[in-house]
Amino acid sequence: MCLTVGWSRTKPSALTYLAALLERYLRKIGQLCMGSAELNNRTAANLNDLAFVFTYLRIDMEHLEAYCREVTSNPLPNPVPFVTVPNSGHLSRLPSFSVPRDELKRKRPSAAGNGE
Repeated sequence: MCLTVGWSRTKPSALTYLAALLERYLRKIGQLCMGSAELNNRTAANLNDLAFVFTYLRIDMEHLEAYCREVTSNPLPNPVPFVTVPNSGHLSRLPSFSVPRDELKRKRPSAAGNGE
């Protein structure tokens, strides 16, 4: 982004601040999307939630589209490594309660109710 707007160099502290600001902004958009989905009795956000959040934050989609069409991005000077981020959600720590299908068939009582 900095190269695109004409900067040739920056201080590391400015880039750190810019990255933190971008992260905070994206997290806020994600939180607002999830809040919108939860208010609509859904467990996952969709594009309608994102459109609502953009309207709420007064993000002009036409302006954003024009910016994306007109700005050419410069290639990065160094390759960016792919890093996976572990899921830190509380659901990832829950044990698996899946039961094999054949075990379900053995435990299921018969329709007659006599256990056969």
